[in-house]
Amino acid sequence: MIEIKEIIQVAYSNFDKSKNSGITVAWGIFILILLTATGNGLQNGITKSLSQFTINSIDVYAGQISISSLGVTKGDYVDFNEVTTSQLKRNFNEIEYLSPVINVSGKQLSSDLNTTQRFTLYGVEHDYFKIKTLNLKHGRFYNYKDVNEHVIVVGHNIATSMFNNSNAVGRILIIDNRGYKVVGVLEEDNFMSNTGLHVFMPYEVAIALNENRNFDNFVLSMSQKTNTESFTKTLKTYLKKIKGIHSNDKTALYLDHPAAILETFNTVFKAINLFLWFIGISFLVSGMLSIYNVMTIIVTERTGEFGIRKSLGATPISIQKMVLYEALIITLLSGILGMILGYFVVLLINTYLSITSTNEFLELTISPYIVIFGILLLMISGSIAGIIPARKASNVLPVEALRALNN
Repeated sequence: MIEIKEIIQVAYSNFDKSKNSGITVAWGIFILILLTATGNGLQNGITKSLSQFTINSIDVYAGQISISSLGVTKGDYVDFNEVTTSQLKRNFNEIEYLSPVINVSGKQLSSDLNTTQRFTLYGVEHDYFKIKTLNLKHGRFYNYKDVNEHVIVVGHNIATSMFNNSNAVGRILIIDNRGYKVVGVLEEDNFMSNTGLHVFMPYEVAIALNENRNFDNFVLSMSQKTNTESFTKTLKTYLKKIKGIHSNDKTALYLDHPAAILETFNTVFKAINLFLWFIGISFLVSGMLSIYNVMTIIVTERTGEFGIRKSLGATPISIQKMVLYEALIITLLSGILGMILGYFVVLLINTYLSITSTNEFLELTISPYIVIFGILLLMISGSIAGIIPARKASNVLPVEALRALNN
């Protein structure tokens, strides 16, 4: 029976020879933990940023006719109106919320403190905020009671610049000589949100300013059970039909949905994670090769000991196990040290980022599956690194042992 205590003592006595190999293994698993935590953090950050959108939603944009067809001519611009949206609501039960989006031509935005021309003014219905699920920092979104009221929801940058960082809710902003009451302020921008310079007003109020009830963009959300990809194709076909657009026209309509963006990001990050795993495992393999070399040297130096053990009745299997277990102990202890170091480094990085940045996109994440897989990988690596030296040790003859001792 092999005594684990004896194996640990032998491994400790060879510490000077095995420490460099152990450091290489620890470094390899440390790099693996750090790289995969970074990859997971980036993926989780993007997923969280996309959560500001309703995943089952579609943005529809009007384009330019490229193929002449019944009622339309090449070069014409497509537009929508309230008849279009009414038809969609009537014919598609999958639609939960729908809102036109019109770009209002505001030239100047003023408060009692500042004036700016750097803003984008949109007219949207109150359902727009249920579709985009934008987050408020102060106040509220306007609702169905405000459809004809001069109220607005403003981006964070507008609120801070126009009122010198004081609370903007309840204050008045002048847009082209007309006063509008601020009822809500959006949260700061993040990786996937760029609403800092946006101003939203009720759709009916915006229509009165534009004096045109046509628009080139609308958004909608669907029930959770709806297949977004399939519904997008159906919706595009239907819009082409009611607008008289040729079925092969690729520039007349553009439909985007966050589910497709999320799927694309997930595909990209799968490739990135595979690459990061490849780099981490490459470092680990270099450690495994280093342990193999050290164990080969140790076995050569202990030829006499193994020969004597065999002459005293030790079996080749018991000697193989002794060398193999020694390689496993070196690999596992070094790897666990690398894991602990990786965990604390990730913890320090996240602590630093939480202090210096409010961007959740940068938070590193260690998956428990990485730890489990890492331990299994260490066991496999240690076994591979020790198996050849172990076989060599088990084949030592007592005669060779005597010759080694005499030398």
